[in-house]
Amino acid sequence: MRILISGRWIDGFLDEALVPDHFRIAPMVWVQLDPIDDVFFVRPTSARLLVTYAHKVGPAQTARKLASRYRERIRNERFLAIGLGRVIDAPAGATLDAGNLVAFVTPCHPACMERVVLHRELVRPAATSATPDKPIVFRSRPVSPMPQVDAALVGWSPGSGVAVDPFSVDRLSSWIADEWAAGSAHGDRILPVGTPVRETTRRRSPQTSTKPTAALFGLGNYAKTQILPYVNNYLDVVRVHELDPTQIGIRRRDDVDWDTSPRIRDGERADVFLIAGFHHTHAPLAIEALTAGSAAVVEKPVVTDEADLDQLVKLIDDGGRLFACYQRRHSPMNAWVREDLRLRDGGEPLSYSAVVFEEPLPRRHWYRWPTSRTRVVSNGCHWIDHFLWLNDFAKVRRMAAFRARSDVVTLSVELVNDSVLSLVLTSAGGSRYGQREYSELRANGRTVRIVDWARYEAEDNRRVFRRRRLNRLHSYPAMYRSICTRITRGFPGDTGTEIASVADLTLRLDRALEPS
Repeated sequence: MRILISGRWIDGFLDEALVPDHFRIAPMVWVQLDPIDDVFFVRPTSARLLVTYAHKVGPAQTARKLASRYRERIRNERFLAIGLGRVIDAPAGATLDAGNLVAFVTPCHPACMERVVLHRELVRPAATSATPDKPIVFRSRPVSPMPQVDAALVGWSPGSGVAVDPFSVDRLSSWIADEWAAGSAHGDRILPVGTPVRETTRRRSPQTSTKPTAALFGLGNYAKTQILPYVNNYLDVVRVHELDPTQIGIRRRDDVDWDTSPRIRDGERADVFLIAGFHHTHAPLAIEALTAGSAAVVEKPVVTDEADLDQLVKLIDDGGRLFACYQRRHSPMNAWVREDLRLRDGGEPLSYSAVVFEEPLPRRHWYRWPTSRTRVVSNGCHWIDHFLWLNDFAKVRRMAAFRARSDVVTLSVELVNDSVLSLVLTSAGGSRYGQREYSELRANGRTVRIVDWARYEAEDNRRVFRRRRLNRLHSYPAMYRSICTRITRGFPGDTGTEIASVADLTLRLDRALEPS
């Protein structure tokens, strides 16, 4: 498929996967309206920022990050557009059939696409029949006054959990007929078409391997910089699923199958499924993987919905192997914490206090979707898990959650063993290199301070008796090494009790933030 990137009509992209409730459309007229910003994290070009980041995480991690962000530059070009086209495939129960002429709205897409897959809420019968036969007529800006556009439509995704205003789509669909009839004052561009529909590619040069096979879901920055570099030593990644064709790109490894389907295909098999897509997709994919008898390696959060949690725990209790990627469990700091606070000896309960600065989210970032829940689920789950893990998943006695008008979130948890967690999540303030954190853990007359998951200090009433420095990303290779070793040796994954303990508390705290 061809996509218009920075003015170039580039061939070689995969088609978007056709999923339920969606049309596949062959555009004939494409009118670009407005560029859309604040969808993704787009880093400024700054030598100072680069040097600071390299100092904190090292040259190898910095190089991976740079390469990942550079490849994402074509993904970042997003536009609101309206067009006319022919239906190629229609969803079940639709009143429009293949071959019908339709008006369509693309709320967050590249400048132009040879084919586009859109939710049925974005498609209407066309109010005109005057359209070109095959080439796409691309208009870089409209010639007639635009109708009012609902702000929620700009950047909208069907995965967000937000409903589309149908009247906004109706207005645009009616307007495109007049816009097309008006002709172009700027000079339309004719874009050739004719490539076949292709959602997948097959491996051309698979390597012989005795390692367990793996399929990755979600080729975002995290997967490129943290998952793939570390699991490749243990697993044979044979397939990558990524729903955005611009993330996959046109220069692809030929020893991997590439696929734009957001779900496991019928008949698809892998020993391990690495799940790192949108948060609300984690649990459904893990359920599919465990049902098929595969292991599931799931990034945080494991679940965003209570019903999914119940089903997932049942599968784990029945023998399913799920490995949750809470990297704080895998740091050497944990051994120091247990020793320095004398947690192994019993005595005083643990007091765990943390203040976490999260980078302010772009206004239309998917972390803000209702389906992603709040920052408690998206990020706070790391500290909730670490606290429960240090306390061997003791039961919760009581909990509280409070969100200030400035969106500062404060969480409090007391366990039946009298250990206490106090967690503050905020994006107020600034940071030179992303997320920051400051934690204090106290017990038995001793205090441990952890800064940015890199600086460790333990003291008692007389002296500082341990200081250590680590790369702030040190937990990731240790985590994937541990998980992959357990997988290759046939060891069980996390227990249902562990998964339920963390997820249930996280979701309860999240619910407590909802307006009463």
